[in-house]
This record gives sequence, structure tokens and C-alpha cells, in this order.
Amino acid sequence: MRTSLKLVLSGALIAVTVAGCNRPAEKAAEPSQVMKDTFASCTWEKVEGKSLSIWSYACGPDMGNVRLVVDDKVGGFSLAAMPPDSLTPRVVIRTFTKDKAAAVTSVLPAVLKATGAHGASCQLVETDYGDWGKVYLLEPTGAQKADYDRLNAIEPQPNPCGELGIGPAGDRFFRVMADDPAKVIYYDMGSEIQIFDPETLHSK
Repeated sequence: MRTSLKLVLSGALIAVTVAGCNRPAEKAAEPSQVMKDTFASCTWEKVEGKSLSIWSYACGPDMGNVRLVVDDKVGGFSLAAMPPDSLTPRVVIRTFTKDKAAAVTSVLPAVLKATGAHGASCQLVETDYGDWGKVYLLEPTGAQKADYDRLNAIEPQPNPCGELGIGPAGDRFFRVMADDPAKVIYYDMGSEIQIFDPETLHSK
């Protein structure tokens, strides 16, 4: 009986091992045609951190040696150039955690702590943001927002809510991860097409 049981267990282990070896390779995400045209000389690759993965281009000397690098300190990724000292890394994706059932605004204290100097009225405001759909912007509210809009219409104003907030140029916004409602992701998409595709971001 013991010998038979060992044979059965061994057979099961072999079957599992073989099944694992035959598992199809993960299909690569497909970049948009605009990305393909813009970064034609760059290499499309998956970048993996401890908790997130994303697809991005890694570019050579003709495109500034720019690539996306893991930044686990903020639970996300930064843009950097190789060698690293040729460009100060800029955080473009960072994670803020919340209870799955909690509102996005529950991460506001952590966001304000991370954003640096900011106005007292800054809040996470739900906004219909063009191609990005419904997202949250870190922006001033009430009279402070009215003053910012008035002055910004005359000449560009500094970010009133710190480096993660709205500003005169670039797209910076927050939204809940589609595959993990406990994560609110901050994206800095700049003012031009980026080498990474935020739609390929996944939890691990």
C-alpha cells in the first residue's frame, strides 16, 4: 500500500511538472500604432517591480537612452536615462493603498504627504478627463481654485497642489487599478506621448 501511494504521488508530481512546462508563454501586450511610430527604434519590453508590471519601450542613444525603471520605494516606476546620472529619474507611476471598499478620496492624506508644498484647499476631485475617462485630479477647491484659474489664464502658474497636482502643462491624475481595487495609482503622463502604456499596468 505504501509503495503504491508513493507511485501515485510521484506520478501526480510529474504530471504537474509537465503541465507547468507546457504552460503557454504570456502574450506580449501590443503597443498602439502611435507608440510604434514614435518609438520605432526602441525595444518594447515588460518591466516588473515587486507589486506591479507594465509594458514600456527602452530606447537607445538616438532617443536619449530613456527607459522605464522599477521604483519600489513608491510602489511604481520612474523614467530614467542610462547611465543613470545622465537624467534625474522622474516618478511617473506610484501606488497609494486603501481598503477595497473605501473611496478613492481616502488616500488624500498620503497623497498630500507625498506631493510636497500645497494649498490648504487641495482635494482629490473626480473629473471626466478626455481620453483617460473618469479620474481624480489633485487640485485646489473653492476660492483658491478660482484664483488659480484666473491667474493661469493670464500666465502659467506653479502647481498649487505640489508636484502630484494639476499644473499649467502635462497630465497628472489618479485612478483605481482595474484588477486591484485596493490600489490607487498616480500617473504622470507629461505633455507628450510617453514610452509606457498605462493600460498594460497590472498587479502581481
